[in-house]
Amino acid sequence: MENTKVTFKSSKRSLRLKTFLLIGLLSLLIPNLIRAESLRVKNSRLEVSFSGSFNQEQRQMLLGWIKEMATSVTDIYGEFPLDRAKVKLVRSYSWREPVPWGEVQRWQQSQVVLHVNPEFGYQRVRGDWTAVHEMSHLLLPYAGERGRWLSEGLASYYQNIARGNSGLLSEKETWQKLFHGFRRGERSSKRYPQPLSKVTRRRGSTMRIYWSGAAYFLKVDLALRQASNGNQSLPTVLKQYKDCCLPNHRPTSALSIVSKLDELSGTGIFSKEYEQIIHSKVFPDYRSAFEDLGIKLGWGGVSFTVDPTKEQLRRAIVKSD
Repeated sequence: MENTKVTFKSSKRSLRLKTFLLIGLLSLLIPNLIRAESLRVKNSRLEVSFSGSFNQEQRQMLLGWIKEMATSVTDIYGEFPLDRAKVKLVRSYSWREPVPWGEVQRWQQSQVVLHVNPEFGYQRVRGDWTAVHEMSHLLLPYAGERGRWLSEGLASYYQNIARGNSGLLSEKETWQKLFHGFRRGERSSKRYPQPLSKVTRRRGSTMRIYWSGAAYFLKVDLALRQASNGNQSLPTVLKQYKDCCLPNHRPTSALSIVSKLDELSGTGIFSKEYEQIIHSKVFPDYRSAFEDLGIKLGWGGVSFTVDPTKEQLRRAIVKSD
């Protein structure tokens, strides 16, 4: 029996040695799968890992890209939503677009996963909206499948507003992209006229889900600013939510999130807009919000009215240019 124990211990030592040597060999052959880089963005530390074949120049380019996109999200209220987060960059070979896929994985710690083809070059990668969209998900917990419109809506709103505020988009480009998104959502609503609460992942419903939520947050942001004479806004309430309730990697119902945002803001604005949108079969009325912001809609897209009061309100939301 003692020999058996000795043999067993010896086998374990041998296995550990082989495992150590194998890991060492893999780290030399495919360092992109092993190494992670640490980025400091204001209050947050991002751990960026690489999966697939990236050379050193590409890695450095993409680290600069991640820092710039994270800074854009940080500009929403002055801090990144989480003090610690992971970003995983997966090598893409698609030539259709530089960042063909992204997602947020939440399990004990949130991880943003982005599939990226560095061969497009920095300017093309920089111009893609996906990274800001995915990072904006971190502003709130995941609202679950039934609250997907809330989660995707916030990310769709800020993929444009945040990029406008950080100078990645001009003021006109920002509102133009929002308008185009709302139009896609409107068309989807007309094809599938059912309450938002019952809209699922069925083919053709994605635009309704994403852009109904974005319209919701535009209306909420505007209403908060108007009710408080500019002292309160969606960013200020989201900052309060960060301070009280993040990180939260567990699914949280949309209604719970909305109720907490009402509590933090001391208003009923989030719930009021929620009740108007959740049972409606039509797309939210974003046109009246555009009117209040001095945004005119025409065949050529958006343009701005000459109205100092509306311009001031509009530029409080998008500060670019």
